[in-house]
Amino acid sequence: MGVDPGNGNLIVMLRAENELLLPVVIGALETQNIMVHLSGEKPPRPLGPDLFYNTLELLGVKVLRLEIVELKNGTFYGRLVLEQRGLEYEIDCRPSDGMALAIRAGAPILIAEQVLEQAGIKESQLNRQGEPPKA
Repeated sequence: MGVDPGNGNLIVMLRAENELLLPVVIGALETQNIMVHLSGEKPPRPLGPDLFYNTLELLGVKVLRLEIVELKNGTFYGRLVLEQRGLEYEIDCRPSDGMALAIRAGAPILIAEQVLEQAGIKESQLNRQGEPPKA
């Protein structure tokens, strides 16, 4: 995760298997939801993604993966794939919310090839501070 010094946006850099990076701008609350879990902190009360994940577990639903499936007008679109009793369910979601849930579940985050073609950057394109190139 990083901050775009030009505008202060928070950015998650997702690494694809083909060595491309996908910079995804996310909000401050979503960043907090991800970072709290990654840091191992235990908040005194569950955060939104914790509540949702705990509810899914209680109901016997497994988070299989997050798919980032589309980039339209500068906005990424995601889909959570869940499984219960052998049936898969796909739920539209914001990638940032899906990331917070997938990380808690230990589920993979997949990126559609077309999205990588549109917005993926090579690591060599990052400047020394790890920031994406300016548009």
